Amino acid sequence: MRGCPRIQPLRGSKQLVTITPYLWTRRICSSHNLERVQVKCGSAGHVTIDLHNVANHSPQSALFIHLPPFPSADSTTSSLPKFLSDRPVASINYRWVSDSREDSGNSGLELASSKWPTPIHDTLFAYSWLVEHLTPEGLQRRDIYVYGSHLGGSLATSLSLTEAHPHMPFAVRGVISYNGVYNWTMFLPDHPVNRSPKRVKNPMPAPRQVEGSHLYHLEEMLRACFRAPVDMFDPFVSPSLLFHNPGLLVPESYVLSSEETAALEALVDPDSVAERPVPKTPRKSHLIFPPRTSTLRIPEALFLYDSPAVARSKSGRKKAATGRGNTMENQALELVELMRRSLEKVELKERGKWDDDVGLWEDEAERRVQTCEIGDERESLKLNDLGEQVIADWLDERI
Repeated sequence: MRGCPRIQPLRGSKQLVTITPYLWTRRICSSHNLERVQVKCGSAGHVTIDLHNVANHSPQSALFIHLPPFPSADSTTSSLPKFLSDRPVASINYRWVSDSREDSGNSGLELASSKWPTPIHDTLFAYSWLVEHLTPEGLQRRDIYVYGSHLGGSLATSLSLTEAHPHMPFAVRGVISYNGVYNWTMFLPDHPVNRSPKRVKNPMPAPRQVEGSHLYHLEEMLRACFRAPVDMFDPFVSPSLLFHNPGLLVPESYVLSSEETAALEALVDPDSVAERPVPKTPRKSHLIFPPRTSTLRIPEALFLYDSPAVARSKSGRKKAATGRGNTMENQALELVELMRRSLEKVELKERGKWDDDVGLWEDEAERRVQTCEIGDERESLKLNDLGEQVIADWLDERI
């Protein structure tokens, strides 16, 4: 590129000057000091990482990993939220399903060919590259904070929960997620959040997603995101399932309940249905995570979400939210409850065996895992001003 400066090795990077055959870097002319790296993902192509401001900061300064709300449809650089604008950031351009609404105003979707598990493979290959090439020299420590929103929120949370090793000098210390989906099985009709309690005499159907809402668009994208419904049960895409089993049978359909599926099968082949034993729904139970024998720890976490989208009646008045159904709020609150429970039942319980002052940690679960509603859902995928301020305050207490 004409006028571009000569590529220089990143300060504190011992290995970037010797690029291995499966990597390449090039400096892109930009006022934000941007450099792009391409990392080979085994035999499954490449993932690109955009390095913002990395060479301008100390090798010991906290590194931020950014996972955008959707992959870029045309491989352009994803925009960063304001709180990341001057920080050293590695933005991982994972491959999944691209949403063109934000850029073009088009309500349609530009569907990429990549489905699950490609995005988590991209994320892990990129993370491995960052740890290998940006680790500070000697025994110096460096913190990693991960930020993601929407589709990127799922990936950011899974990455953080499985890479938060306090003893490692360069590892994840915290995660911030905005409007992430942490349990994709909530989209399924048989999930308890979509069913009325058994004690209700006249159960009401679960509220449908409000047309045009973010969750409405994600529901429309399920077949493009996943190869089959079983993929939604993978804890790396549904990190809540690291802490409990789903308590659901894996369905064959994204949209039909087990009763509806059985009724259709009975119409098509009543004899085979009559002879087939009825599968028993597994009982929901908690899992121990992190495993007691691992060095993982629940990271510092902040989960932001919009208040549930509200449908309008024919008169134009907003209908009151019911609190039921699959909402960004229910997604965040379930995971927050599970992470806090893990802290209390696993980490702090183990600590109590040797720390006589464990009582001082009474509020540790609420301090370490926080959540905040930041206002009504908007058409834009970007953080609003309140969200930016909440994150800035949270970071000021930790960095």
